[in-house]
Amino acid sequence: MGNDGECKIVGIGNVCLLTSIGCRLMLKDVRDVPDVRLNLILAGRLDDEGYIGGFHNGSWKFCKGGMIAVAQAQKQNTLYVMHARLC
Repeated sequence: MGNDGECKIVGIGNVCLLTSIGCRLMLKDVRDVPDVRLNLILAGRLDDEGYIGGFHNGSWKFCKGGMIAVAQAQKQNTLYVMHARLC
C-alpha cells in the first residue's frame, strides 16, 4: 500500500481482458482487493507468464509468442494506463 497498511483479499481468480488492439489477455491468479481503487497489473507477473514488454517514448507495449503486440499503454504521470475491457 505504500503506507504500511493492509487490505483484505476477498477472492482470487482468472480474468480475461480484451485489449484496445483486439487481443485477449488472460491474467491468472488475480487478487480482488476492494480497498484498492485501481486495477493494477504487475510487470513482474507478466514476465512470469512469458510476456515480453518494453517502455519507450511514453508508451508501453508487450508481446507473447508470435503476437507482436498484445496490448499498449500510455504514460500518465508515473503510471502506464492500458484501456481494456472484460471478455
